[in-house]
Amino acid sequence: MTEVSQAGRVFVNSNADGAQIYLDQVNTGKVTPDTIFAAPGQHEIELKRAFYNSSTQQVELFLDSLVTLDVFLQEIPPSNVVLIEDFANVSCVPCVTSNKIIESLTNVRYGHSKLVAIKYPTNFPSPNDPFYLANTTDCNSRISYYNVFFAPTTVVDGIERPISTDSLSVMAAVDLRLTKPLQFRMDVSSSFVGAEYLTTVTVKVLNGAGINFSNTVLQTVVTETDIEFATPPGSNGETKFYDVMRVMLPSNSGQSLNGISLTEEVVFQNQTSINPNWVVENLHVVAFIQNTVIKEVYQSSSTFD
Repeated sequence: MTEVSQAGRVFVNSNADGAQIYLDQVNTGKVTPDTIFAAPGQHEIELKRAFYNSSTQQVELFLDSLVTLDVFLQEIPPSNVVLIEDFANVSCVPCVTSNKIIESLTNVRYGHSKLVAIKYPTNFPSPNDPFYLANTTDCNSRISYYNVFFAPTTVVDGIERPISTDSLSVMAAVDLRLTKPLQFRMDVSSSFVGAEYLTTVTVKVLNGAGINFSNTVLQTVVTETDIEFATPPGSNGETKFYDVMRVMLPSNSGQSLNGISLTEEVVFQNQTSINPNWVVENLHVVAFIQNTVIKEVYQSSSTFD
């Protein structure tokens, strides 16, 4: 951010160094501790850092004034987040039930702090699913990876396959995976720059024991939720859809974690052009760490609050 010639200054410090400094909701490109410049008047300063709750402060600046701002950031305790990958089709009748179950579990019973979902459209029973046709490459990749032959198919953390239309079966699989050892923590954020959607995933290894990192990747998936049609796009009567996979970044192969630091936070950034058919307010990012051979998902995170 360009320094303002007629300005006041704010020295911003925080208990956790390296927090991004936002001025009036715009990223200054600076991190704590540092000094920012702004025109005289009231301003909002927000600090954001991976694994910490963001904090917003109000300051009033005068010409040539210097304000020292000490901000306390509260660390977010690490916790398991389970991933549901669901394969569905707009003409699949049982998918109506499985979609309602997953939507209820992610938003009500568990919340996104414990459970996130990605819906991969299939070309069966109908080859004309509009979500499938929008990105056949990434859809086919995940369908082939899990050897999915019918919809609905629900996969929990890559290795559990509950009965999609039985809420108790799905909950049992989620509850089991919530007890898994905590080996990673992740933070996911996103931003818009013009017609580009930028994603940032911060990964920290907590316990790498038993993990073959040469077979482990980070998958970053852009999803869209609350997609609503005036009339059903398929034959099962559904008009509203949630957590639909739009694109996998940088590709459906993911990004290798081979050689990742076992002590430091590592940042992965990607971007994609915004499709004009997407509603940008409904876009989210779901990221997960997966062993590509045994298919186990070790940890997940998202931009959902």
